[in-house]
This record gives sequence, structure tokens and C-alpha cells, in this order.
Amino acid sequence: MQRPAKLTRVSKATREKIIKAASRAFALGGYDGASIRAIVAEADVNQAAINYHFGSKEGLYRAVLQVAVRALMSDGDATESPGTLSRQTALRRFVRGQLRPMTARDELSEYVRIFNWETLKPSPVFRQFMAKEAAPFLAGASALARRFLPEDATDEQAVIGALWLFGQCSIFVRNAEQLAKAPFRLEVDEDFVDRLVDMIAGWAANGLGRLPSKARP
Repeated sequence: MQRPAKLTRVSKATREKIIKAASRAFALGGYDGASIRAIVAEADVNQAAINYHFGSKEGLYRAVLQVAVRALMSDGDATESPGTLSRQTALRRFVRGQLRPMTARDELSEYVRIFNWETLKPSPVFRQFMAKEAAPFLAGASALARRFLPEDATDEQAVIGALWLFGQCSIFVRNAEQLAKAPFRLEVDEDFVDRLVDMIAGWAANGLGRLPSKARP
């Protein structure tokens, strides 16, 4: 059945409700762990609604990723764009956003968790999405890394710097619950996350500013 060119108000609301329910499911279990049955129950819709709006689980996941990237790029909590901030402030804001799921339980946190799942085991849907639609998101992180790199740094080094930043944050997000247990027994609260932001941002600023010398043959 071909979808109409424009969604009705009710249809649009149903679509948004499904995406919100799916975001929670994918954040909790990743692509493989999220079930359509659970999403249908959470959204209070039937299977036909998901098929109508998204075609399949893959289509639904792709729609969630699109919403996630737009939200993470806009950062609704921010009052200034990264380009107007000092590089240190922009870096702290980036790191704080990546660590958000450690203490916050909101939609932005769910989106970050979804991306963290994909760092463990990238799904085919995610790989295709990144190749086609996520270039602006990665470009923004690479531009941030480049602000700390030497002037003669290559585009490759900027991309690697951005991926390194993601990795430094994701390990704490993935292991947040374990950090509170033995042997660590850390109190994972807002104060802890603020200190962690300072540490990661500080190490990143110092590390990115010193590229290693070329290896000798």
C-alpha cells in the first residue's frame, strides 16, 4: 500500500509515538535486543502501524537513527553553537553530552546509548546509515578535534581524533552500573560525571595537541 504524500495529524502523532517507544527499546537492548512486540506494546499500536510507517524493523531503526542524529547535532539544551564557543568549552560540552546517559534519563540519553550499543557490535543497518546519512555528525566531531590538532594535521587524523573521543566516553557509559559495584565502588552522580568530563576533556586537549612523531624505518 502506497503511503499518502502528507501524513494526517493523527498519523504523524502515531509515527512519533512509535519512534519514541522504539528509541527506548533500542537504547535498552540495541538493535538485536529490541523486539517489535515490545515496541508495539510500549507505543500502544498494532503491527500494521509499524509496517505502514516504516516497512520493517530496519526501516524503524533507520528512522530512529535519523531522529537521533538530528537531536544530537542540535543539542537542544545548548544556547550557543559549538563554533561560537572557545575550543575548551566546546570540548567539555561535547564530552558532557556523550556522558549524559550516566545520570540522565531522557531522549538525548537514549540516543547516545543507541550509538554506544553500535560501538560494541555495529549492525548492518547502522553501517549503511553511517555511510549515507551520518556524515554531518561525524564532521562536527572531526571539526572539534581539529581545533586541538596541529595545523599540519590531516583529515584522517581529525577523524581518528573524533573516534577516539567517542571511545573515551562510551566505555564509561557502557560500564556505568558496574562502576558503582566492587571492585570500583564509585558514586556515579552528577559531581562524578562533572569530574570525569574535566579529566577526559583535559587529557583529550593535551593529547590531541601533540601528534606522535613519524615512526622511523
